Amino acid sequence: MLRRGGFAPPPTPTPEELASHYRQPTTLTVDDVVVHTLGLFALLGVGGAVGWVVGRDAPGIALAAGLVALVISLVVSMRNRLRPSLVIAFALIEGVAVGAISRFYEDDFAGIVPQALLGTGLIFVVMLLAYRSRRLRATPRMARIVTGVLFGVILISLVDLVVRAVSGSHLPVINDATPLGILFSVLVLGVASLQFILDFDYIERAIAAGAPRSEAWRAGFGLLVGFVWVYLEMLRLLSKLRQ
Repeated sequence: MLRRGGFAPPPTPTPEELASHYRQPTTLTVDDVVVHTLGLFALLGVGGAVGWVVGRDAPGIALAAGLVALVISLVVSMRNRLRPSLVIAFALIEGVAVGAISRFYEDDFAGIVPQALLGTGLIFVVMLLAYRSRRLRATPRMARIVTGVLFGVILISLVDLVVRAVSGSHLPVINDATPLGILFSVLVLGVASLQFILDFDYIERAIAAGAPRSEAWRAGFGLLVGFVWVYLEMLRLLSKLRQ
């Protein structure tokens, strides 16, 4: 705006305009989900480094950390109001379990961990593209199948860890490179991949409904659980193919 002798100074904003400018959004956004998820993955990595270092000398740490993480995940899943401290603790403790398990596999099959991480990342990208293109959509039936398979795999895996710790043996269907064992891993990996579709659907619906920003913790928790599940199944499948 011009005035004689130069430009007019900009109008002074009102207190309400200043408050509106600096006020943080109170509803969930994609940025919130990304930031919280990356933070949880960083904590998972810290725990994973600990598990990787101590896993060889303390093989029971994978079972102990896995059980604690399972209990925390059940508490988180059943609570309507999420406590961030629980999700943070889950990421760290789950990381310890994943790190120790990864060390077991890496000692037997050199280079398998980077391969599993790459495979898991590719599955995540494929599922994201499939969801964005509407080729895969979440349904109640899909949710029931994924949840049922998840708890079944958790139970079988815990039994396998106990058998390994007590007798040094293992459950054949989980670890043996037989046609049945490989088929089992492929099917479970396929179902585990659908967990990402459920997570994407939850995030989209939560943002559309104007959910509070605190739900970013729940969204990050879901993505973390899905990533770990797919990663562990990828480790298992690759180990069978390399036997």
